[in-house]
Amino acid sequence: MPSTSERAQDPRPARTRAAIFAAARALTVADGEVAVNALAQRAGVSRAAFYSHFSGLDDLMAAMLSQMFDSSRERGLAYAQEGRTVHEAVRFGFGMLTAYVELHHTFLRGALDWKFSHRTYTILVDTMTELHGEALQRLGDEVPVHLRTEDACRTIVGGCLSLVVHWLVASEQRARDGDALDATDLLDSILTTAPAWYTGLEPGAPTGAAGLMEICRQVRADEES
Repeated sequence: MPSTSERAQDPRPARTRAAIFAAARALTVADGEVAVNALAQRAGVSRAAFYSHFSGLDDLMAAMLSQMFDSSRERGLAYAQEGRTVHEAVRFGFGMLTAYVELHHTFLRGALDWKFSHRTYTILVDTMTELHGEALQRLGDEVPVHLRTEDACRTIVGGCLSLVVHWLVASEQRARDGDALDATDLLDSILTTAPAWYTGLEPGAPTGAAGLMEICRQVRADEES
């Protein structure tokens, strides 16, 4: 008789979780206010199945963002291993975040209306701070000596999230009108306002946001195809 470790793992929980993620990502402005029942129905699972994986919409958002950050970390490391500079990897990381926001703007805009908890927001900020902390460690002496690393990371994260939220709110009517949204301006704003010592971009220099967005859109599309 095969041992527990030798038995095939039940694939159903993973399929259910993936179906819920896909249903959330496929939300459109026409769906209106999102509720667990509607999301479970779209995913083809029961309400009980939804709650067996997530405590609510707040928990779902945290899980999806966690998945996105895990993917971004892996992609960032792979990008750096291709011989890119740390500054190029930093800009790529901002591009990957922006491409995710552009691709899933309806889900993220809806999450603002869910009034997700302070705890979830704190986890989001802490996770982003950790990612930026890894980049600052790799920059080494290029980081201004007077800065405290964690404080610098939290400032970068706070500014980035503020720009993302503003873009989501400002683009809501265009999304409702059925316009295809382009977040290149969002990426340009993030790269322009982030510290020059961090992005490697000289103040006032072109950010290359358009070309970077094309690359990151394709990477995101490949990941989710």
